Amino acid sequence: MKELETIAFREINRYRNDDNCIIIDLRDRQLYRKSHVEGAWNIPYEQLAGAVPMLPREKLLILYCERGGTAMLAGRELAKKGFRVKVAVGGFEH
Repeated sequence: MKELETIAFREINRYRNDDNCIIIDLRDRQLYRKSHVEGAWNIPYEQLAGAVPMLPREKLLILYCERGGTAMLAGRELAKKGFRVKVAVGGFEH
């Protein structure tokens, strides 16, 4: 299993323009439409398992959700599958 790292949510912007990273918003589509980190992919947690084959293994995945707990669960799952993952703890700041 790859190591799961955490970052403070306020650090997420420094990954926005990095071509080696994908920021993933795990919240539902309605919350994503309301507001999200610019450039983030929206993959609601409930749909993550089905999206795994589409995720590029060579990129660092930065995950966030409403409060941080769901992103931690998803991060552990993806790390077990061999992905490089960082979880933004603290959740999305509205």
